[in-house]
Amino acid sequence: MAEPLILPVFPLPIVVFPDEEVRLHIFEPRYKQLVIDCLEMKITFGLMPVIENRLMKIGTVVRLESVERFYDDGRSDIHLQSLDRFRMIRPIENLPDKLYSFAEIEHWEKKITSEHPLAAKVLSQFNELCEINKVRPFRKIDPLKFRSYDLGHFVGFNLQQEYAFFSLETEVERLEMLQLQIEFMLEQTKVRDHWLRQLHMNGEYRNFKPGEWK
Repeated sequence: MAEPLILPVFPLPIVVFPDEEVRLHIFEPRYKQLVIDCLEMKITFGLMPVIENRLMKIGTVVRLESVERFYDDGRSDIHLQSLDRFRMIRPIENLPDKLYSFAEIEHWEKKITSEHPLAAKVLSQFNELCEINKVRPFRKIDPLKFRSYDLGHFVGFNLQQEYAFFSLETEVERLEMLQLQIEFMLEQTKVRDHWLRQLHMNGEYRNFKPGEWK
């Protein structure tokens, strides 16, 4: 871990993964001030997940890429780029002249991981899940640059599961969690398809192949 530092924080009921684009509508006075400070001082800040009214300990550093629109009353639509994960050491009360909150944090060092054979399998299973359900994620996934975070929002995790996934230490651990979830989703899809076929049965003749009743 790197040396602790002080970072502005923005609690939200979402989990943001590294290298993700985030768009937010800003309307609270404290975050209006934060946007202005980002523009004037080029600072970064942290998005902190809030789950069941509890502030989590692990968040994501984000950078303000652009303000898409400023409204007359000070509200704004902003575009953020997420960077690295961090761990909160302790919250800090508002600093002088600042409406928004701060925290003492430590960055998680980036770990360069070699390609893992599980990555290709997980991506293949995800593609199978999409094909069965006739859907595709809105963002194209490049198999040559694939990382576990690319699928974190697209496999049916609830918020608690997304945070558990986000909090895992290694890429291999995240791939293993993805694989379990995708296999669960595949099984649920097959059960649903079987149910739909049953619903559409309307007294038709049923033909069983030899060996199906053994």
